[in-house]
Amino acid sequence: MKKSVFERMVERAFSGLEARYGFKKTETKFENRSVIVRYQNPTTEIIVNYEIGTKPWLEISDLQNPGNKSTLGWLLVEAGVDKPPLPEQAFQPSTINESELEPIMQKMGRQLLDNGATLLKGDFAVLPKLQARAKKYGLDCDRYLSIRKPKP
Repeated sequence: MKKSVFERMVERAFSGLEARYGFKKTETKFENRSVIVRYQNPTTEIIVNYEIGTKPWLEISDLQNPGNKSTLGWLLVEAGVDKPPLPEQAFQPSTINESELEPIMQKMGRQLLDNGATLLKGDFAVLPKLQARAKKYGLDCDRYLSIRKPKP
């Protein structure tokens, strides 16, 4: 896929950020097999991450406190839109075809607008809950690995 095609795809998927919440695209960085696109408004940063062949993901962070961040995935779990992932899912490959990328990005853009309005406006009260979910999931994944680790 050409860089210009990818950039237009991202711009279409996340145009609502600019129109509704005053976000501006601040950076598009192509490296080897990955792309990072950053959007910012005065309070919030959204980062679109994409590695060729895998499903893209979004990070949401507080510009005043960069450690205060989470992902769209955990926001959707907290909102009851998605079920929490199982630990074994972390170790399964998540591959997509290039033809699936645009519909996935469009869906992510809609989900962010539908479920992340408070974050997009700079209210980060939910981030500690999202971070706690992510931390617990990390511990669950570590436990899963320790149980299934091959014995020498």
